[in-house]
Amino acid sequence: MMLRNILAAIVGYIAIVAVLFALSSLLWLMLGASRSFQPGTWEVASGWILGSIAIGFAGAYIGGLVCARMAHDAKGALILIGILVVLGVVSALMPVEAATGPRPDDVGMLEATMSANQPTWLTWLNPVIGVVGIWLGSRKLRA
Repeated sequence: MMLRNILAAIVGYIAIVAVLFALSSLLWLMLGASRSFQPGTWEVASGWILGSIAIGFAGAYIGGLVCARMAHDAKGALILIGILVVLGVVSALMPVEAATGPRPDDVGMLEATMSANQPTWLTWLNPVIGVVGIWLGSRKLRA
């Protein structure tokens, strides 16, 4: 049963990544570079920040649903939360090489992802959003 919980957590994490990629791509298409960043800089705009918070919660919620559906019991969601917290803290502690210089008007999504400067508080908020989303998503099936 433990192996089933571990596999459910891994599949839940894959679901989170897939949802984050799809919705972030959609947000990028909707906002474009001009509304995703502050004018002329690599600093993300408030619209992007709000969108990424909503997307993070949606991805975690769906990942929690998927995990709970596959897991033997609630420990599957706890494993997924543990994975997300560890990866979130490691990501927040890793030094980020900030983009320098003015941002060109025409920026591709990959370059934007690699060069964007987001506030430090958002980096630390992401694991918290993930925990809440997974917990609520996994409880949906148990309720």
